[in-house]
Amino acid sequence: MSTTPSIENDPRDRLPDWKNKRPVSERYPEVDMGPLSIEPYVSEEFFELEREKLFKKKWLYVGRTERIPKSGDYFTQVIEVVRTKKDGTFPSFIICRDKNGEVRAFHNACQHRGTTVCWEEHENWKTHNRKYFSCRFHGWVYDTDGSLKFVPDENQFCNLNKAERGLRPVHCAVWKGFIFINVDPEPTLSLEEQIKPHADLLKDFPFEKIHRRGIWTAVVNVNWKVAIDAFQEGYHVNTVHASTLPEAFNGPLNPFCRPTSIRLFEGGNRSVTFMVSPDFEPPELEKWIRQRGSSWYAAGGEQTENQYPGTNPDNDPFYAFDCHGFFPNLLVDPYIGGFYGHEFWPISVNKTRWIGSINFNAPEKPSDLITHEHGKTLLRDAFREDTVTLDASQVGLESGAIDTTIMSDGEMAPRHLYNAVMKIVNE
Repeated sequence: MSTTPSIENDPRDRLPDWKNKRPVSERYPEVDMGPLSIEPYVSEEFFELEREKLFKKKWLYVGRTERIPKSGDYFTQVIEVVRTKKDGTFPSFIICRDKNGEVRAFHNACQHRGTTVCWEEHENWKTHNRKYFSCRFHGWVYDTDGSLKFVPDENQFCNLNKAERGLRPVHCAVWKGFIFINVDPEPTLSLEEQIKPHADLLKDFPFEKIHRRGIWTAVVNVNWKVAIDAFQEGYHVNTVHASTLPEAFNGPLNPFCRPTSIRLFEGGNRSVTFMVSPDFEPPELEKWIRQRGSSWYAAGGEQTENQYPGTNPDNDPFYAFDCHGFFPNLLVDPYIGGFYGHEFWPISVNKTRWIGSINFNAPEKPSDLITHEHGKTLLRDAFREDTVTLDASQVGLESGAIDTTIMSDGEMAPRHLYNAVMKIVNE
């Protein structure tokens, strides 16, 4: 494809002037662009403050409602970072749909003597169904609304009030099929308040039409913020993804996969838009796929009329996808045809569980399945390249070789996350 403008108002003219400007930092002059201390990435003490002040106070995404479509459906979720003791055991939670269809969340602990009620492995991604939850230890039985229904040999208990011995509830809220919980007994913000910038931008995005086609997970030896940062900037694409993505995202107009626009919000939320190179010539198979469905990066300027509502909020040319950073630890990346996502669950200061997924529109014809499988495979390979690189990042940070890190204009999203965490910890 020629780079010579063929019509007036060529979309290339609307791209940022990267040669002469730093468009993101010029848009946000209040942001200090100086070096950043590495302490928040390596300090045990800092991590403990994050646990207490951040993760035990904020709404955390735990899954989609599609996992629990029917009454009695449930899954379990272990969240290491909200443990009650510094070196304590990892708490488990039950996420279920009760008999009235309401989504609820409970601590996965019997109110008799604390035994785990649901023993299913939380990372098997399977949905289970029960009419009641029964503790294996002594047989106490709970309804799906958490209420205590049956106690064996009940008359032998003194002062037992079953109404006060139901499963301990956890604050639970749903936005567009995304389930969030908050372990704080009295959250300072509602879910709607915490995610408002994204809720406003994506209010018309058709999440309800989209079905998950692939999910991957890995435990990486890296701080949770370092892990997130790898998925919210494109500076690494030319090197880390040299065998999978560079030609699609690193064309002559944008050789370093810079974002075409960034939006920073209060509370650590942020939104980044990336472009597909208009000069990208895909292989023949990918050309066929682009004609029949939506490969996850098959966008480009000629396809912007097919954008879903809420995507590409600044109407950037050659649109590929947006990256929405839901503070603190969720990325949702909409594109033409679906969205992919990342969850980041801190285990320790230098260990994080990452969960990646790709989600497409429900297939309408056989060729859609081919496009989905192609997109899934391509993204899987890119995710593997990302996760393999992460361990090496933490090794360098903990080596004593550097005291500060420095970030470019295109890495403003990682800087914004860093600043938001620092503000909360230092309050």
